[in-house]
Amino acid sequence: MQCGEYVATDEEVRRIFPTVDGLEDLMVAPHRVRQIDTDVLRLWSPSGRHWDVPFKGYTVRRDRMDQGIADQAVDEGAELRTETSVHKVRGSQVVTSHGTVEGTVVVGADGPKSTVARSVGLPWPVAGPAMSATLDGDFDSVTDLYFGNLAPGGYAWVIPKGSCANIGLGTWQHFRGKLDSLFQKFLDRKGLPRTHGTGGYVPVEGPVERTVKGNALLVGDSAGHVMATNGGGINVSMICGRIAGEAAADHVLQGTPLDAYEARWRAAVGAPLERGRRVKALADRFFGSDRLLEAAMLLLGARRMGRAIRCQRIFLGGGPRKP
Repeated sequence: MQCGEYVATDEEVRRIFPTVDGLEDLMVAPHRVRQIDTDVLRLWSPSGRHWDVPFKGYTVRRDRMDQGIADQAVDEGAELRTETSVHKVRGSQVVTSHGTVEGTVVVGADGPKSTVARSVGLPWPVAGPAMSATLDGDFDSVTDLYFGNLAPGGYAWVIPKGSCANIGLGTWQHFRGKLDSLFQKFLDRKGLPRTHGTGGYVPVEGPVERTVKGNALLVGDSAGHVMATNGGGINVSMICGRIAGEAAADHVLQGTPLDAYEARWRAAVGAPLERGRRVKALADRFFGSDRLLEAAMLLLGARRMGRAIRCQRIFLGGGPRKP
């Protein structure tokens, strides 16, 4: 699993997406399986300098969180089918490894290489590879993020979970090679035992241009519902997942066009995600060189890097202040 298992608190989510409400009910499943609180993101430059950015979050067991969400759905009347793969979508028919089912609305929540998106002709988000593993040990409550050529175009992380930590890295441009080699080098650098990580792909440039076509809609990683500046997707996917469910219900029960989903999720989270995409595009200019990245982090400092992490404008007033 390429997930860092990190969830922002409702307080932080409100700062990033101020128009979103109902977070307490929405985040019940993650909160029930929270492991430890982590109130600081420690950002490490290529040379080993670090800046502490206050940011409130907590870690979870992702498998238990997903099971909790599935249990909620079943309690509301959903039918859960395990060990079932979707092969393709043909109109209202969903062809699976265990037969064909009919769906008035088909929701593609199947990751950045979405079978639903491919079947109906919707775009895939731009995604980069990531890899992580859980290692036992004594870790403090600070979440460490490491930038530079150890994870070109992305970052490596150590996310504490009490008596263990989620260790991983994600990369994007400037990297040609095997991700596992970078992962093992990072473990060596941290003095951690080598282990096999599990990997996948994470959207890195924000949402796709279109998330609805015919009777299908995309949500979560399949729609690129990830904050480009920090790779966080759990909170955004939960918000957009609720909107998707409501839009599907409105379509079935009241005949509301599914395009309403597109407008609603963009109104809720679209502007911050777009700012994050622009900030990430600017940062990409520096990621190819540790020297340039070091200089950029020195210029920004903790406050501005905190704004970038929250998908906010880095420079208030339109640009850097003159000395």
